Amino acid sequence: MSKPSEQGIINSDDFDESSSVKMAMAGDLSAFEELYRQYYKQIYLLCLRMTGRKELAEDHSQEAFIKAWQALANFQGKSKFSSWLYRIAVNVVLGHQRKYQYEVLADQDWQQAFEDEFAVSHNPQQMDLEKAIGNLPMQAKNVLILHDLMGMTHKEIGTSLDIAVGTCKAHLSRARTLVREQLVS
Repeated sequence: MSKPSEQGIINSDDFDESSSVKMAMAGDLSAFEELYRQYYKQIYLLCLRMTGRKELAEDHSQEAFIKAWQALANFQGKSKFSSWLYRIAVNVVLGHQRKYQYEVLADQDWQQAFEDEFAVSHNPQQMDLEKAIGNLPMQAKNVLILHDLMGMTHKEIGTSLDIAVGTCKAHLSRARTLVREQLVS
C-alpha cells in the first residue's frame, strides 16, 4: 500500500469505522483501504515517535497494516479498531527493537517529518514536546508513549516490554522528568 494522498483522505465526519471494519472483515479490500487512509497518519506518527527514524516509521507502519489485514478475522470488536491497530503497530516496533536491539537515534529527517505533520496547527509547543520525547532514552520513550499517549496500563506496558511494573513506573517518572527539564531549558 502506498501512503494516502491528500485527495484520498476521508473526511472524518463521513467515516464510519464500524461499517468499514465489518465490510473489510467480509473481504472488501476497498473498505480496508478506507481504514488505511483514515489511520495511516496516526500509525505513522506513533511509529515515528517510537523509532525516531522516518524510514523505519514508514516500514513499520506498512507492516502494521499488513499484519492487521492478515489478522482481521481475529478482531473481536471488544475495543475500537483504531486501538487494536495501534496495539499492532506498537508490537511491530517493539518486535523490531528487540530483534535488532537498536538504540533510537532520531535521524535528520525526523524533525522535518514532525514539522510537516504539525505545520497545519502552527503549534510550536507541540513541536517542542515532540523534540523532547524524541531525545529520551529508548525504554523511557517507549513507556511514556505507551502510557501517556496510548493509554496503556503499567501492567500492559510491562508485559509488552518484558519489564516489571515497578520498572515501568520508574521509566515513566524518569521520562516525565527529562521531558520537563528539556521544556523549561
